[in-house]
Amino acid sequence: MAIYSAGRRRTMIILLLSSVLLITLDLRGNAVFNAARSGFEYALRPFEIAGDVITRPVSRMWHGMTDIDELEQENQRLQEQLDAQRSDQIAAQNALIENRDLRALLDLESLAAFDRVTASIIGSSPSNFDQRVEIDRGSLDGIRVGMPVINSAGLVGKITNVFPETAIVMLATDPQYHVPVKVVAEVRATPTTSVPDTVPSGLAVSDVTTTTSTTTTSTTSTSTTTTTTTTIPRPVDGAGNPIDPNLQGPPGATTSTSSTTTTTAVEMVEVTRETGELNGFGADRLPRVRFIADSPQFGRVAEGDAVLTAGGSLSLAPPDIPVGKVANVIQRAGTAGLELEVELNADLNRLIFLTVILYVPPTEAPALR
Repeated sequence: MAIYSAGRRRTMIILLLSSVLLITLDLRGNAVFNAARSGFEYALRPFEIAGDVITRPVSRMWHGMTDIDELEQENQRLQEQLDAQRSDQIAAQNALIENRDLRALLDLESLAAFDRVTASIIGSSPSNFDQRVEIDRGSLDGIRVGMPVINSAGLVGKITNVFPETAIVMLATDPQYHVPVKVVAEVRATPTTSVPDTVPSGLAVSDVTTTTSTTTTSTTSTSTTTTTTTTIPRPVDGAGNPIDPNLQGPPGATTSTSSTTTTTAVEMVEVTRETGELNGFGADRLPRVRFIADSPQFGRVAEGDAVLTAGGSLSLAPPDIPVGKVANVIQRAGTAGLELEVELNADLNRLIFLTVILYVPPTEAPALR
């Protein structure tokens, strides 16, 4: 006996063919189906919102119970990162203060010694054809042609045209932009410790109890000499006489020994590896540094090394303005040396506020007086 009658089989085939037809029409797009779908979505939207309101607390409670351990670990990891960043920030501020004081003592140029003017961009954003923007400060604010322009991230460009109340800034990616830079990296000094001890003859080192005092500093090597008083148990025979004839005095005598400890502290040293000239290559290419010698004297240039302005009497920018990091090291043929692609710290596509450093190099200062 057949499970389905001929009428039922015929109905199922018609329904199947109708479903295929409707799916085909829907995939191709049809105004009637689109209108019907929109109507159903609009009619069912309140029920969907009500379902979300009812299930949301249950879902949150479930995630709260199952994800608590992962959230605690993530919170701990973020807290450790925050603590490390705070420590680095304090160390960086201290280094800046020491650097400023030392430069003032030696009468050297310092970035903090120059006045600044903050401006906002009022011109068009940079394009592939024009890497320049206009700011709302000009000669009335002390701005002159050639002065460097920065933002909170680092070097942005320089002033090329000045008007009484506005000025034009050439960005660092412009093919006509050039500035001397230096490539630096922090090198960690390796700590070394030497502890020579004086032990009386006739006894093993394990028979002597010593106390050593060590003085350590964070930036210099120190040498500390201490005097240690040690009580040495004398080995004796059955009659109570010392075994070693070189040892005089009764058992348990007190002997003074000298111990010298030399400690070298870990120190971070900033090394200038090479200098060169940063050149813009357009909006779609990274700026490059040329005239870099491939010399291992101060260590080879590597990706991630910091790039800062080099300063100097012929430079339009003072020293130590952050520029970016080395993105690629390109080996050139022959004795041409290296060529470095630099990823700028400043995002030149999202500039809002800029700062003009009122810096005039010594070679141009007389002309502006």
